[in-house]
Amino acid sequence: MLELWFDYRELWWSGLVTTASLTVLAIFFGFLLALPIGFARSKSKGILGWLALGYTNLFRGMPLLVLLFLVYYGVGQFNRELRAIGLWWFFRDAWYCGLLALVLNTAAYQAEIIRGSLDTISTSIQETNQALNLTRWTAFRRVLLPIAFAKALPAIGNEFILLLKATSLLAIITVFDLMGQARYIFSETFDLKVYYVAAVQYLLLVLAIEWGLRRLEARIKWMA
Repeated sequence: MLELWFDYRELWWSGLVTTASLTVLAIFFGFLLALPIGFARSKSKGILGWLALGYTNLFRGMPLLVLLFLVYYGVGQFNRELRAIGLWWFFRDAWYCGLLALVLNTAAYQAEIIRGSLDTISTSIQETNQALNLTRWTAFRRVLLPIAFAKALPAIGNEFILLLKATSLLAIITVFDLMGQARYIFSETFDLKVYYVAAVQYLLLVLAIEWGLRRLEARIKWMA
């Protein structure tokens, strides 16, 4: 297996960087999108709450593979309209389409994680915010969000790892991530050990994520 890695190390390294960058960007942008959705799910009882519920139900209920096809192949059918509004450069690129699908998918799961974390915050903390005359936004940003993040970190970390493994589906839409490079190298060598090499690299990425999460949890566990 070592020979397979060294012979194609440039391709493996390129795939590793692509997989890692897609995972980090997707979890980051997904978290930013999940914040208002999770807050609306927890605190809003009106139309915003219903819209947030619809989003989470839609994208958690839709298989990621189906979402990938809809974004890459489905939206691509509207290339004339996308060219007119200047967005064709984004949707013609499999990398961007894959990233968008990952963000939409993980945001739905992270929103539910955030909602659950917000719902577990004791009422005494919220009453203290009201006693201090904090605005709703200030209380959320300065008090509720840090506590909710600390509570949600283990679940978000698990979502991080699941998302990393889900990136392997992007090879189907011609993204040359770790799995995409493995498929290409297999087409050159017809050696099944290629997939063992890919599996080891996925494992190393997972172990790196777990190590980083443990360090982060140790720093902020006092907030939970």
